[in-house]
Amino acid sequence: MAWRRWRGVNRVPIPVVAAVLLNRGRVFLMKRPKSKPLPGQWEFPGGKVEAGEPPVAALRRELREELGLRVPRLVLFDTNAHVYDLPGGPVHYVLIAYRANVRPAAWANRGSWMDARALGRAPIVAGSRSIVSRLLASRLVR
Repeated sequence: MAWRRWRGVNRVPIPVVAAVLLNRGRVFLMKRPKSKPLPGQWEFPGGKVEAGEPPVAALRRELREELGLRVPRLVLFDTNAHVYDLPGGPVHYVLIAYRANVRPAAWANRGSWMDARALGRAPIVAGSRSIVSRLLASRLVR
């Protein structure tokens, strides 16, 4: 994907973290609610990094808040930048993705486990598509 300068982005990039949760050749994703931007698209669990918060601590916090999940070991997987052209104006996010091998439990009812075939058909938020490509290329998702 080619880099391009966005005019009108007058905010500092917003750091966000994402969890690439893996189990038996599948990856866990969550569907964005209708009440938020990009409704119905799939994304990795995670969220914004608070000021002064280390990214891995932010991801641990987000996983506890969103899923009630505690992950002991997170490994840096990928980074990416993306500008979303939202109704309120363009917003620049810097995504830091960590991966972890996990066991499914009740928390997984808040999303879906996807294999390579399902992942290829699902509408993924644009900022996460490079992570999906890397997952498929590395055969971590089959």
